[in-house]
Amino acid sequence: MAIKNNLINISTVLFATLLFSCNMPSSVNPSNAEDVAEAFAENYFNLRYKNSAKYCTQESEKWISFAASQITKEDIELLHGLEEEASIEVSDVSGDDTECHATIKVTNYFEADTIGKKGHVVDEGLFDIMLVKEGKSWKVRMEGLPRSEKRSHD
Repeated sequence: MAIKNNLINISTVLFATLLFSCNMPSSVNPSNAEDVAEAFAENYFNLRYKNSAKYCTQESEKWISFAASQITKEDIELLHGLEEEASIEVSDVSGDDTECHATIKVTNYFEADTIGKKGHVVDEGLFDIMLVKEGKSWKVRMEGLPRSEKRSHD
């Protein structure tokens, strides 16, 4: 029975990975922090984790893997029922030539809940995303999963 449950969990994660993976937009300028922040958020908050990892530092990829591993079959069913994707608006990018922060407003996004509970859709959240310069390219540095600084009541 345990082997069967593990296979179901593995197949669910693989399905989610395939379902939420797609090609990286060619219009992203890696030397523009705002472009990178927007592309990361667009992919991350629409659960295209494989694509969002392309915009992250190598050390941050563990957080993307962790987020993907938390998606359940019930979450996927909920996502299939949504009429529209999460929308992203970068409202501010500030910092220096090596490190900056982007403030991102996200509407209509899926938020995984605690272990054993179903995820849900949140009307609006405000996120602070850190970016660092690696060579000539900006990358998102994650020190944990993105958390909303301000949420609307849902």
